[in-house]
Amino acid sequence: MAVFGEEFSTNISFMDNGTRKFIFELNKLSDAMKNGEGRQYVIFALDFLGEYSEKHLISEEKVMIKYRFHDIEGHAVQHEEFRSELQKIIDEYAAKGAEHSFPLLVQRFMGGWLSRHISRADKVLGDFLAASAKKARP
Repeated sequence: MAVFGEEFSTNISFMDNGTRKFIFELNKLSDAMKNGEGRQYVIFALDFLGEYSEKHLISEEKVMIKYRFHDIEGHAVQHEEFRSELQKIIDEYAAKGAEHSFPLLVQRFMGGWLSRHISRADKVLGDFLAASAKKARP
């Protein structure tokens, strides 16, 4: 079970709220899998991931542009990789349904994003935004 804490916190409210929701949804999928209901629940996880991609990642991208984030290209590439991988997973679901191992695939995808992107790249972005806010204050 993932827990929101310092490892994932950026101290930027919209980013942290998105991460809390991401962790909540990952944990819901994990709980459903433990209860033998992962195949039934996975569609809700996919719906969430689509919404996350459309709303949260776009919000991050707008902020990166607004504040001229130094690694906007690298960060945006990671977002595009997320979207591309998510689309492959959605296409697999559309073609085959929620086969026995499918919930585990989605869980690993989410866990990987949490550990590779949120705990690293988003922390860098959060530090940059916090420093930008300090510079902007009189």
